[in-house]
Amino acid sequence: MLKKILPFALGLALLIPTIAGAATIANKQASPAKAPFATELKAQRTIIKTNYDTNQALRVTIKEKVAKIKTLIAEDKAAKTLKDKRETLKSDRAVVKADRASLKAIRDNLKPIRDKAKTDKATKDYASLLTDLKAIPNLQTSKTPILTKLNSDLDSIITLLSSKS
Repeated sequence: MLKKILPFALGLALLIPTIAGAATIANKQASPAKAPFATELKAQRTIIKTNYDTNQALRVTIKEKVAKIKTLIAEDKAAKTLKDKRETLKSDRAVVKADRASLKAIRDNLKPIRDKAKTDKATKDYASLLTDLKAIPNLQTSKTPILTKLNSDLDSIITLLSSKS
């Protein structure tokens, strides 16, 4: 009896993953509700990803510059030359604070749109999702000049701290 069941069980074991794989492929096809929006959604996602990558590269350089500023401040404190640069540093710090505040304002505007896009995707409301995704790149591109300005402001702080006074 076992000799008769064993080949059947092995054949079935080989067949089940194939059936499951076919079902998964069938589920991955675009739903009829999404089909009219599929190309536009993909294009918007590509734009959003490109803008994100651009801003992320700027953020990485900003983090590196902040770390450099911290080490320069520590060196200046040890050399007791920081007092001479204090007033200039205060004004530069105020400019950096203003840049960060404007970035926070953009982020605060972006978060509800992103959250709404997630719920639209979950509820499969693709028309509303497309509208949400079209609003995101404008906010992302408004971040880029601010990040660039912040980057240059940090460069001026690094130049100030690097100068031997």
